[in-house]
Amino acid sequence: MKNAIGLILLSALVANDISAEALLDSMTAVISPENVKSTVLQVIQTSSGKERTFEYESFSSEKGKNVLLKYTKPKKVKDNAFLMKNNADDLWVYFPRTRRIRKLASHYKNQKVQGSDFSYEDFSGGETWKEDFNIKRLQDNNDNYVLEFTPKPDVNSSYKSMTAYLQKSDYYPVKIDYFDKTGSHLKTLLLKDIISVENIPTSMVMEMVNHIEGTRTRMETIAITYDISFPDDFFTERNMRK
Repeated sequence: MKNAIGLILLSALVANDISAEALLDSMTAVISPENVKSTVLQVIQTSSGKERTFEYESFSSEKGKNVLLKYTKPKKVKDNAFLMKNNADDLWVYFPRTRRIRKLASHYKNQKVQGSDFSYEDFSGGETWKEDFNIKRLQDNNDNYVLEFTPKPDVNSSYKSMTAYLQKSDYYPVKIDYFDKTGSHLKTLLLKDIISVENIPTSMVMEMVNHIEGTRTRMETIAITYDISFPDDFFTERNMRK
């Protein structure tokens, strides 16, 4: 019994010794696979309770540095495409109705994607957490490690801070709270139905709740693979039309 108690205390001491930087490294390792292809069902719930449903294909490379979204359903948004490069610092949109590709100004990074509660910034790769934010470890919350992120002075972010809750079992985030420039609790991202896909922890359902507007967006993964590679010209303006 004494040995068992000793092991528990030792485990607790080791857990308390983990630095914020080490926790962040572990988190980004599980949420930022090299390449991803997925099909996603997107359900946007308005403040009145009405729902709008979309489906899109998502392609990501270089641990989320480059992201291409192509909408497939419903018919009115079919073939709409969004290209995000350099962790959403460079943005392009394509609407087949006009057949024009438009590069967006940098401030669009903080705007909503297709009217959802996710901004372009929210699609940034995990590496930006290391490069763009100061991190601090907060008090553990039951089964979770807790990290606070504040943007560095030269970083253009719509958030004053973010708080991430990581599972102690595998460092996968289960909740992220977003606070706006005034410090108000703006949004909460809930990551649910976490399973192993190709030996990589994967949230099959992500839900972003907007506490200010009373809206929410649910992303349900229909299909996903990490065993994929992309040609050099895949994440380009030309490929948005294909």
